[in-house]
Amino acid sequence: LPFSFLPDVWNNFGMLANYTHVESEIDYVDAAGAVVLQGASLVGQSETSYNLTFFYEDERFSARVSGAYRSDYPTTLPGRNLNDTEDTAETLNVDASFNWTFNDHLSFTLEGLNLTDEVDDQLLNPDDRTSFYHHFGRQYFVGFRYTY
Repeated sequence: LPFSFLPDVWNNFGMLANYTHVESEIDYVDAAGAVVLQGASLVGQSETSYNLTFFYEDERFSARVSGAYRSDYPTTLPGRNLNDTEDTAETLNVDASFNWTFNDHLSFTLEGLNLTDEVDDQLLNPDDRTSFYHHFGRQYFVGFRYTY
């Protein structure tokens, strides 16, 4: 949604947003077809997720700040090695990017990924023991573009 209805410089701002809520229920069976877990969520599916981006764009400058949330979700159902479930914890990632165009030939970009320093935290249940803890850290990128 560009904010083109606002006066002057404010009409260069805008927003992108979405929200998803899904409820699922499935019975998991073993190789013989016997139900081993009844009424569980689908593997890999978060119940809630949303994204929100605020942006500014004009002829010389553009900027975006985005947030993406994903609630926890089952990774393996039923869990392996006598665990009830294996789950991935919720995350909230924030990214930002900026672009300056100096002239028809030269532009500069700056980008930051995972500014909230989120981790990929996978847990074994019923007691939330850590299975995997992947820390990728924040990432920053700087670039110049020259076109001829």
